[in-house]
Amino acid sequence: SAGALGHGLPHNDLYLTADHGMILDDMVVNAGAMVNGDTIRFVPLSEMPSEFTYYHVETEHHDEILANGAASETFIDYVGRKGFDNYLEYLDLYGADRIIPEMKRLRVSAKRLLPPQLAQRLGAGLEQNAA
Repeated sequence: SAGALGHGLPHNDLYLTADHGMILDDMVVNAGAMVNGDTIRFVPLSEMPSEFTYYHVETEHHDEILANGAASETFIDYVGRKGFDNYLEYLDLYGADRIIPEMKRLRVSAKRLLPPQLAQRLGAGLEQNAA
């Protein structure tokens, strides 16, 4: 939700896949690790619109960009590009898939790995949302 990351960020509600990373305290924190059931929640597919579009911004390197004002990672090739609508356009431009090296930042991929001060700030303690 807007403001869920602190300091008024993100400026507007932001929908992310669970594996997408936000940059917090100089770490890449997967959205799924931040779920607190209140301001950061898992939205079941049944509650999503029947059609929606995800945009994956790919840069030459795995970079930091702003998503609704909040620091976020650019596309990292953990999943193949073949599932994207513009895969053939990508091949026309670059000839083949390429590997994008991970950022040189610690990645927090699960709630149990959140540093205590960050978990507290996000309201994402294990005891608050054990489900």
